[in-house]
Amino acid sequence: FVDMETVSLMKDQMNQLVDSFWSVKFEDDQDNFGAIRDEAAVFRTDEKQQNAQGSNAYFLESANKIHFFAENDAMSDIAKGCLKKKYKGKGNKAAALNKCGHGLHLHPFLGSTATPNKNITNIFHTYATSSKIGELVIDTLGYVNPVIPQSMYIFKQPFVGSEVTSHQDSTFLFTEPKQTCLGLWLALDHSTIVSAF
Repeated sequence: FVDMETVSLMKDQMNQLVDSFWSVKFEDDQDNFGAIRDEAAVFRTDEKQQNAQGSNAYFLESANKIHFFAENDAMSDIAKGCLKKKYKGKGNKAAALNKCGHGLHLHPFLGSTATPNKNITNIFHTYATSSKIGELVIDTLGYVNPVIPQSMYIFKQPFVGSEVTSHQDSTFLFTEPKQTCLGLWLALDHSTIVSAF
């Protein structure tokens, strides 16, 4: 459904976002309390997820922003709110992530919403608002005046990750008076039994 160049651009841009914008603490930092870094937020996928996410300000404020959510197994056992030290270093932080969301699609350029960098095109916005997606949703599936309520990049890590309980996405995103939400998933990597380990 998408060409390999776009897939590569998405993966490259996500790695850049993680390295540039996810300023997180690690268990071996000399000054975990004085550093101006974010406490790592965990995205739960178990039976307690609705209560955990429903009361977490970082999660709730991610609707129109790009926020990062770690895997529970990537969190330090010795320093609360910090990642294990093995995820420190350029390119390693992404291996600790469960997902990034939920406003990846909102802005055509990256940077802060107050000062977007017009030299960095947001590939996620470009893809989500592309004519190809429009044709699928409007022409093929028959949606009228569709809007994008959220977007996310889900990491499926090979050696870290929690079990995802059986669920239906429409229980988290619903509309009234009738259900009209549609979820589109795009796999950026081939999934096989071998690639899962």
